[in-house]
Amino acid sequence: MRAGRSLSVVQTALLWGAPVLLIIGLAWPMIFTDDSLNGDWTHHLWLIWNQSLAIRANHLPSFFLNYSHAVFYPTYAFYGGTAYAVVGTLSLLLGDAPVEAYVLTYLLGFAAAYGGWYWMSRMAGLRRQWSHAPGLIFITSGYYLTLIYARGDWLEFLGVSMIPLMVASGLSVLRADGLRLWPALALIGSTVLFGNHNLTLVWGATWMALIGMLVLVCIPQARRCLTRRGLARVAGLAVPAMLVNAWFLLPAAVYQTHTGIGSRYLHWRLELKGYMFIVAASHLFTLSRAAAVPWMRTFVVALPVLVIGWVLIGLVMCLRRDARAPWKRMLFICAGSTLLMAIMMTHAGLVLALPRPYAMLQYSYRLESYVLLGISGAVLVLLVLGRDGNRRRQLLAWSLLPILLVSTILGVRQASNYYRGGNRVSILKASTKPSPREAGTFDYGDAGLTEFLVRKGQPVEVDFPIAAVHDDRVAKTVHLPPGQLVYTNIGGGPELVHVTGARIVGITPTRDDVIEIGRGVRESRRASSGRRGTQWSEVISLSPATGAPVVVGRFLSLAAIAVLGGQLSILAIRRMQARGRSSAQA
Repeated sequence: MRAGRSLSVVQTALLWGAPVLLIIGLAWPMIFTDDSLNGDWTHHLWLIWNQSLAIRANHLPSFFLNYSHAVFYPTYAFYGGTAYAVVGTLSLLLGDAPVEAYVLTYLLGFAAAYGGWYWMSRMAGLRRQWSHAPGLIFITSGYYLTLIYARGDWLEFLGVSMIPLMVASGLSVLRADGLRLWPALALIGSTVLFGNHNLTLVWGATWMALIGMLVLVCIPQARRCLTRRGLARVAGLAVPAMLVNAWFLLPAAVYQTHTGIGSRYLHWRLELKGYMFIVAASHLFTLSRAAAVPWMRTFVVALPVLVIGWVLIGLVMCLRRDARAPWKRMLFICAGSTLLMAIMMTHAGLVLALPRPYAMLQYSYRLESYVLLGISGAVLVLLVLGRDGNRRRQLLAWSLLPILLVSTILGVRQASNYYRGGNRVSILKASTKPSPREAGTFDYGDAGLTEFLVRKGQPVEVDFPIAAVHDDRVAKTVHLPPGQLVYTNIGGGPELVHVTGARIVGITPTRDDVIEIGRGVRESRRASSGRRGTQWSEVISLSPATGAPVVVGRFLSLAAIAVLGGQLSILAIRRMQARGRSSAQA
């Protein structure tokens, strides 16, 4: 008995220690080096740090980025507001440690993706050792690591990583007899973070809805899991969790057509076509992790071709008998959705034929995340079929082991090929003065305003110093006559920035606002020569606008937080009471 217990402890340690070591192996450049990895990777870190400064000063997250080139630039109103606020708060809780908080979120992303697949595998009835396979294939794949080490798209990485955990926790809540604390917390957290990258929100939600509809239509047995109580539990958690993001998603949805990025639809169409060479067959179907972009050695889009071959063999084996079995139908749903996304990814015309929110994809290789999700799902289903299947299916399952080993080696090697340059801490400090293009000022400036040409030596120019901005408010006195046009460093449009003492009438080529002085006050002053004269004086003040989308969005977010907080408090109390009763009985 002691030997059996010792063996069980060793097996448990290996089964849980191996994923931890794998994640460390894939993330070691972030954990053990100070390199900046790439420009976008550092840029997201810089935005987290700036939001943490706003939260420390105002105790609330801000819509606006204030830096040397602009004040009241609405970065967080259109992109990832909640994620930056949460990680900025975490940075403060860790003792003003933005780098540590940032790296921790990447580790949590790895854990969410891997853990979500493991959770789904266990619910499907797989044994512990086989339940690790789908998650391992997903997090070691080329494009998933490219999101970190080449693209540095932190919000897309988080959004994609949350999808397996969302599905797993949603299924757990749907199937359970009652609501439990940890599944509820997992569903809430994954849903909140999933909703912070606009393109992932649109494409990911559509992909999950499409798979769900196919499962319900093609697999009658799955409909038995749909109960009114289960659906009510899922909706009662997922809907408020998504509404937590309403404080920035609602203004973004209403005002996005006025922004520079929203008005350049023709540009995005051309860019989508211009980068289609990256998803050429020679880059996708290769065993090597060679760079698909010559000037970026870590940009890898290679699909897990060995896994794809393994899945194709399994598909052929499943064509023979019991074609209407539920798990076989699920296998063909996974394979069909994967093929559909692969075709969509490699044909720009199909993407551009979709409605505008989908067609503004910018880069078609973003769809590879959903191809990888489908491949991992197919692996899960084949392992379930091999669990109680014939000898051939069992042999097929065991043949996956060397493929998993190859995937692990390739993933660690790809991570080891990261960009070596710069120091993330020093870059963080130096990034208080990035160029407008690096800071994204061209993306969220108000493109609906008249553009004024700024001539060199223009005498009328007023800047609002960053140090004077407190509680998202700043004021400055100017001595200018009514109607005078003034070039400023204000970055936000009139929908989000309220100006008193002047009005926003246009923008400069760098998307800074041009204002027109209001009525002002006429003052009488004595000049140095002794003569009396008059001078105009006006106080210009800036504050957040209070339009309906802003007010309603904040109300919905606060209401959602209150609802979720109440539900989690009740579940936590019930859990403690149950533990108390169990210990009393023991």
